[in-house]
Amino acid sequence: FFFLQKRKKLTITMKPTIVPYPIPGNECGGLLHIYGEKNASNIILYCGGWPDGIELGPFTSMAQRLATSRGGDGEDDGCFVGITCWPGFDYETFRQSKFRGFRREGFNFQEVTSCIREAAKQLFAEYNKTSEDEGISNKDEHKKQPQFTVIFHDFGVLAGLMFVNRSLEEKYFTEHIPDRIVLLDVLVGPHRKFNTQFRLLSPYTKHEQLVYLAYRGSNACGFAMLRYISETIGLVVFGIMWSFVRLLRLEPIRRIDQNLLDGRKMNLHHMVYTFYPYYYLFQGLIYYKQAQAHASLPLDLVQTPILYMYGSEKNVMFHDRRSLAILEQEESEGRSDCRVVKVEGAGHWLYCQRPDVCEQEIRKFLKSGNDRIEGEKGKLQSKL
Repeated sequence: FFFLQKRKKLTITMKPTIVPYPIPGNECGGLLHIYGEKNASNIILYCGGWPDGIELGPFTSMAQRLATSRGGDGEDDGCFVGITCWPGFDYETFRQSKFRGFRREGFNFQEVTSCIREAAKQLFAEYNKTSEDEGISNKDEHKKQPQFTVIFHDFGVLAGLMFVNRSLEEKYFTEHIPDRIVLLDVLVGPHRKFNTQFRLLSPYTKHEQLVYLAYRGSNACGFAMLRYISETIGLVVFGIMWSFVRLLRLEPIRRIDQNLLDGRKMNLHHMVYTFYPYYYLFQGLIYYKQAQAHASLPLDLVQTPILYMYGSEKNVMFHDRRSLAILEQEESEGRSDCRVVKVEGAGHWLYCQRPDVCEQEIRKFLKSGNDRIEGEKGKLQSKL
């Protein structure tokens, strides 16, 4: 794997359980790769963003790390980890089915939110699956109640938080409301009902807004041409616009991330197809302002705390400064288990560039949640 070239000691040998799930227009179009044992006390669902697929995806190594028990106390227990991606992002799956399996118009944020829900359903179905061979019973009153953590990166953050907030507010996902959230390098704005002094802060600098408009607009236009005219025209339009982005030095990432992208050797036509989130992002901002209404921090950060990690090596940051200030205040004043971690020497794909740091922080965050759950169980038992 290209993203492990500098970590030769780390060898991936764990094979996933592969489970399909329905997406709009295809009953088996979604794929979930699962690692770990079913007796784990932590269930994790990961969804990335552009242009991360599942097969040979950059989070595969981290998923296997988290699924592996390191021995010792509960901080090092293995987790039950599921990885999914935006529909059509996985290269091998798209190569086999292309527009027969994935709609040419792509998928909007509400539809991807439903895909994450279906992936979560399948993950819990696999976790709770019973058989005589495994010696597990559905009626076992002492069956573990797992902690459910979601990890989102890039565009996965927007659709993922829509899934979380709808689960909290609308009973959108009833199997298990997410207990904890890990956000990687992208942080959206605060909840619309959140009353905070930080609302007066500017979420992004003017330079950041210009960079966002330049590269996101180039990607959105490339997909629009693919959707309405042809793949080739989409590729040409994207190439021309991206040339201007580079000429004006408006690229959001640095060489540390560009090396990862170059190593993937993506099919260019497929790459332009994976720009559909940018298209729907602009469409929502212009025409359907409620399309991403739930893409925000949860309202109650005590009930659903957030670990936000971001890389320092980028030309612009991808976090809303209001939300960053809120999480930093939560951490400094001990209001909740929220934490902010700046990862030095890493860029947008920080879990590839500094995997040891990211694994350690995630495990620490999971353990604080498990300790809280055990404490609540102890209080309940003492009352009984």
